Amino acid sequence: MKTWALIVDTWREALARYTLLGFLAVSSLFLLILTFALNLDIVDGALAAGTLFGKAFDLPGKGPAIDTVVVTGQSVFAGMLYVLGVFLAVFATGSQVPNLQHRGTVDLYVTRPIGRTHLLLGRFLGAATLVTANLLFLCGGVFVVISLKTHVWNARFLAASGLILTVFLSYLGFMYLIGVLTSSTPLSIMLPYALYLLSLPLAAHDRVAAAMDSRLAASTIHTLYWVFPKTAEIGRDLTTYVLGKATPAFVPLATTVMFGAACLAVAVVAFNRKNF
Repeated sequence: MKTWALIVDTWREALARYTLLGFLAVSSLFLLILTFALNLDIVDGALAAGTLFGKAFDLPGKGPAIDTVVVTGQSVFAGMLYVLGVFLAVFATGSQVPNLQHRGTVDLYVTRPIGRTHLLLGRFLGAATLVTANLLFLCGGVFVVISLKTHVWNARFLAASGLILTVFLSYLGFMYLIGVLTSSTPLSIMLPYALYLLSLPLAAHDRVAAAMDSRLAASTIHTLYWVFPKTAEIGRDLTTYVLGKATPAFVPLATTVMFGAACLAVAVVAFNRKNF
């Protein structure tokens, strides 16, 4: 019951601060644009013509099979939702730990018969359920819109939302660590964004390290690559998985999950040692 109460409190805070409504508004706008912007004419299982954002396109002769068109298009949308979903989720949950540590709020919680570890992990679970619901709404909405328009139901696109959620939970652990250490909402939002962007060039760590002029610098690049989330690799695996060409690689996923779990564990230790 205590865990459930913490989850409910997390949802109430998101509603009170309009972050949940903002997430839903952006997602709904994206779905509305997609619904009215995409129109396809399908003849005998092949794409004959269509319009995208008001621009018509015709295909001479028999166009490509609609299955191929849909799966390819969904892989592009999966890449877009990967970036959009993570960025929106970070913005929606970045203030949770700093707000928790405000005077008055934290005093109310620590005086209740609940341990600090339970408190922080309960809030983490609440944030996870909040973002899961939003990602299912966004990714599920795109899946339904495209599938109803084309009658092609590619379940891999819907399953790809699990990869997006995995990456976000890793960043959420990092956000909780920053929030506990600094009690700063701006830093809890900006640093995950910075880490997200930094992890992109680290995908080419072998080439970057080879260009370094010292062994120490090269070792630093390799260390950063193995420690930080593998944003680029998971994004690449997500699109190829939607296309049905490959399954996500284990190592990028495992090391990304380990990063988030380690950050969350350190956040719990630091939260238990803070004086309130």
